[in-house]
Amino acid sequence: MNNRRDITRKLRAWEAGQPIARYATLHHELVDPQRVLVVAFVRMAGESRPWGIAWGPIGAAPRIESVPDGRVRDDVAVMCAEFAEELLGHLRVHNWTYDPAGKDDTRDQFRQVWLANGQHVGMLHQMSYTYSQTRFGGTNQEILRAFGRLAGWMFRETSRTGNQHVIDASVALNDAYVFPAQAARTAHLGYQLGWLEPGDRAVRMAAAAKAEGLTVSPTLDPALERKPLGDLVDAWNEGRRANADVSTLAAEIAGHLRPELERRWKLVEAAYFHLAACGRPVNEGVGGLVDEARDEFWYQHQRVELRHNDPSLGPAYVPHPETDFHGSSAASRYLIHAAADEAYIGRLIHYDNELLLEALSDGRALVGRVSGVTDIGEGRATRPIWLVDLDPSLPNRLRENGRLVPYGSPKHEASITEILVGPDSLTLELEWTGNKTREVAQGPGLKPADTAWLGEEICLVTSDAAQLTKRRSSRVWKAKDGPGAWLTHGRAPVQVEISPDDGGTDLLVDDVRQIEEGAGA
Repeated sequence: MNNRRDITRKLRAWEAGQPIARYATLHHELVDPQRVLVVAFVRMAGESRPWGIAWGPIGAAPRIESVPDGRVRDDVAVMCAEFAEELLGHLRVHNWTYDPAGKDDTRDQFRQVWLANGQHVGMLHQMSYTYSQTRFGGTNQEILRAFGRLAGWMFRETSRTGNQHVIDASVALNDAYVFPAQAARTAHLGYQLGWLEPGDRAVRMAAAAKAEGLTVSPTLDPALERKPLGDLVDAWNEGRRANADVSTLAAEIAGHLRPELERRWKLVEAAYFHLAACGRPVNEGVGGLVDEARDEFWYQHQRVELRHNDPSLGPAYVPHPETDFHGSSAASRYLIHAAADEAYIGRLIHYDNELLLEALSDGRALVGRVSGVTDIGEGRATRPIWLVDLDPSLPNRLRENGRLVPYGSPKHEASITEILVGPDSLTLELEWTGNKTREVAQGPGLKPADTAWLGEEICLVTSDAAQLTKRRSSRVWKAKDGPGAWLTHGRAPVQVEISPDDGGTDLLVDDVRQIEEGAGA
């Protein structure tokens, strides 16, 4: 984020007495309400498993399930199995729906899961840790393991820039608006929605302050958990140990948890409705981000589920929820995430003027005047060469062999062949390399070789090497005999044992065993 521009925006928001738009477009997909599943959790303080879960599509009443005591593993497992069935079906995971998501699905088939904030997203990691390798669950063991694998993938996917499957509602609002308040306070979803209510500054501030007094995190307000819930849970446990009828106590506990879950769920729904009605279009570049997200789901989860169901298709490798025990997988995923980070702004900037202004202020874009146009191609081949004069006082991140793209024409590309620096001048020599026989969607709208470009002003943005980084991620798996193989493809002399959350031990499968011996390693 550009700090100077962000401070300016906050001051403007305070002057206006209301949140102002951060960008001209929205930077994540807004799918139809029936293709959105809103999920909210509550848990007991200090516990990782959920005490209650609310889930359901936008525009309908949520289904709310809870257990009397979140520390009773078997009760929580039954509740999670019921939630798992809906979540697996919603995301169309293979083996859990009649209509599994395919590799070539269209954009109108894309599904999303919305959660309130990062703490609710973190619950996905807890679900992965608890259930992806569980040895318990009885008749629900298979669905719980599938749920754990899906929750693990969803949690990991949220850290990839441009993720479109799992939406953190608080982050989505912060990306769409600048609030006239401290960043720490705008992490609270209720506080954000309070500022977005109609009315003047005083009305909005009062609404935000009132909402801020109610917790949005999965952990309940300590006062509520102590009284009356703490006493009810103690009474329920005492009655259970005495084999007494505790159904009334269980219903009373559920009655206290239900409004807490419903309130969190409705806040997320309100965030969706607000963004859908804000009047700003979804950035045209988001279509490419959806394609990437669909590919990630297919290759990193759906294909693995197919292999779980049919081992003849290949080894079904699932990352361990605790840490990276598999060097090749860790290296490959690092490069995939690096590529996504590099490509994110490049996909969106051509359709959002505010992103362009940010790029200009920190040197990732530049404006110059064309002072020379020549074509050194032979015969019918064309090799347009430009000289572009820049203002040397403005920030830039230029280097020879760097690549630039004209703003608004993402398929065109030019390479910097030379940087000519004078006492008071800065000139670039550019050779057009991409889409050079097509008109540039800027200025006079001519082909790069046309001399009518002379004297015209042009805006260029730095290109990225995301595709190269992505190719490197696949080479990691093929480098077991190359440089660095000792780091990413080492075989431990004795297989390491780890202890899952639910007891017992598992043997770690290292890279070489995984690649050479497959799922049976």
